[in-house]
Amino acid sequence: METKWYSDIWQLVVAPFKRGIPQIVEHGSCRKGFYATVALALVAFVFSNILPTFLSMIFVDKLSVALTGAAALSGAGILGLAVGLLFAFIGIAIYSAIFSWVANKFDAHTTYESVLKIMWYEQAYNQIMGLVYFVGFLLLSLPFLLLLGSNPDSTVGSIVWLTIIIFATIAFAVYTFWVCLTLLSRQINKSRLATFGISIITSLIPVIVLGILIGMVVLATSR
Repeated sequence: METKWYSDIWQLVVAPFKRGIPQIVEHGSCRKGFYATVALALVAFVFSNILPTFLSMIFVDKLSVALTGAAALSGAGILGLAVGLLFAFIGIAIYSAIFSWVANKFDAHTTYESVLKIMWYEQAYNQIMGLVYFVGFLLLSLPFLLLLGSNPDSTVGSIVWLTIIIFATIAFAVYTFWVCLTLLSRQINKSRLATFGISIITSLIPVIVLGILIGMVVLATSR
């Protein structure tokens, strides 16, 4: 069954364990995961940079000035976004190669392409969940901001608001991590604990290699 990248991401968001993860594992591809990452990176860029600047300029100045400022910001921002995607591509490619190698040492019988596919989908998922978190943060904070606005000296209100935000952020981060871990474990057909261990080992390998290289450089220059 052929699926679209936006259908894969939508199912991963609304029903990750029932439909999203099985759909991506069975019908996902590196190409669709990459398309999803690029598209959602553009959406995140518009919401976090262009739209706030455009709206603020409308309220402060004329519409023509807002359009000019937003266009200038978008030009510089898209260049930065392209550079960021390039580095993300390189980093994901290297991480996927190391992860697939480590996973196969633990009898995962996976491939580089299948791991790369999951990495792209996880990038896209984290971006859209970041937008969801941002909107949820605003909606959750609005009542407390109105309360604090009418009563700025309310210490209890501030404490309650900060406590709710902290616990909501932790719960959201744990949930997102659990979905990503489950997606990767289903792809390589290993348990979540084994997948987590493989991820830790994979993350340590570049650190160890970089440490060795730095140590060699330091030793060479100290002679």
